Amino acid sequence: MDPAGPSPPEHPAPAGGLSGVASVWRAARNLGLLGSGTFGDASELEHFNASDGQSIPVRIVGSGPPVLLVHGLACSHRHWMPVAKRLAKKHCVFTWDARGHGACRPVAEPVTLARLAEDLQALLDHFGLARAVLVGHSMGALTVMQYLRDHGTERVAAAVFVDQSPRPTTDDEWRLGLFGGCSAAMLRGLIHGAREDPAEAVMQQMTQATTPHWWHRQLAPDHWAGRALRRWLRTREIQPFLDLAESLVAADFRQSLRRMDAPLLVVLGDQSPHYRGVPLAEWYRQTVPHCRISHYPRAGHSPHFTEPIRFARELLTFLDDHA
Repeated sequence: MDPAGPSPPEHPAPAGGLSGVASVWRAARNLGLLGSGTFGDASELEHFNASDGQSIPVRIVGSGPPVLLVHGLACSHRHWMPVAKRLAKKHCVFTWDARGHGACRPVAEPVTLARLAEDLQALLDHFGLARAVLVGHSMGALTVMQYLRDHGTERVAAAVFVDQSPRPTTDDEWRLGLFGGCSAAMLRGLIHGAREDPAEAVMQQMTQATTPHWWHRQLAPDHWAGRALRRWLRTREIQPFLDLAESLVAADFRQSLRRMDAPLLVVLGDQSPHYRGVPLAEWYRQTVPHCRISHYPRAGHSPHFTEPIRFARELLTFLDDHA
């Protein structure tokens, strides 16, 4: 699954403003800012209670061996549905809204990776799942890693990590984290700045994610569009996302993955703004020799969202072989 030669660009950008519109839309979507207020499929969500009483919604489709799809930071179960509906032909697929995300609000305590791993255990218990496949994207992959460290693989038929490093922060000895060089101090600074002015922090992320520069002018604080977006963003609640981001600072699953004894698939987007050029594939091969690596040459941080047909097809093949 490792393509030879250099990777092509993600999507050739057309001239003019269309690429800017698309990139703004993608940036807002990836930050969980589109479709997060009203959930038209709320009637299709079931609920289970976590150990602290938090009610957590979950969408269940299909029948067969269970697969749990765990979304990333500021996303929801909806980001997995294009894949879930394809997997449902052969599997019973569970996609939740993690606490603080989607329809799982409000939350009574700060959200952490450890708390989410306990919620995964509660989901398995509630639905009586003896063995399941755990698939996590980004922060969801870290949640699965946390679960594996805390609870082992007794109830895990296989695991899938989508575009995630086992240790997001870097230092002089570890360069395979975010951007190939994001220290704990840098990440804490970003989170602190976001707590001080969440709207401005989101706008900066959207600006960094967009092209061409014409859009940067529209997003500036002195432009009417930029001002309107900032006013709207200040009505959104992102503190749970920031609480969860704090877990990134201490997250380090390198040692526990050395003991990984379940089948593992690692999916990497070669154009990922988080890990482009970071040799994660080689680290996973050396650390978990039995793992399978799948590269998506044109995909960014969310290969399952941008290429759901290929992702579902490869995941079904992996599950047929190992689960």
